[in-house]
Amino acid sequence: MKKYFIAGFIGLAMCSCSITQTVVEAPSRINMPKNALFISQSGTESNVLQTLIDLENNEMVVLTYNHANLMNVTRTGIFLNPKDYRHSVVKGTDAPFEEEVEPPKPATDEGK
Repeated sequence: MKKYFIAGFIGLAMCSCSITQTVVEAPSRINMPKNALFISQSGTESNVLQTLIDLENNEMVVLTYNHANLMNVTRTGIFLNPKDYRHSVVKGTDAPFEEEVEPPKPATDEGK
């Protein structure tokens, strides 16, 4: 009986530690691409932006997510050739930050 209790407790602990996945469903009023080619993803402090090619009309589309909610679908009106982007590797960083550095001030000749 003790073995069954321990096995049940371990099984319950394992089930409670399982990872879940959130599936984002677009509202029906949003013109979401049904067949798309993923180009890139970038992020800001509060948003994740995904750039896609809508394969129905070869238009670039930008999806904006905020806390696993689809906030906006931007159809850019830019038409791309999907063959140029197949089998490509996306490299880059999310929201790169560069500190502004002031240029050095020129030396003045006040002592003369």
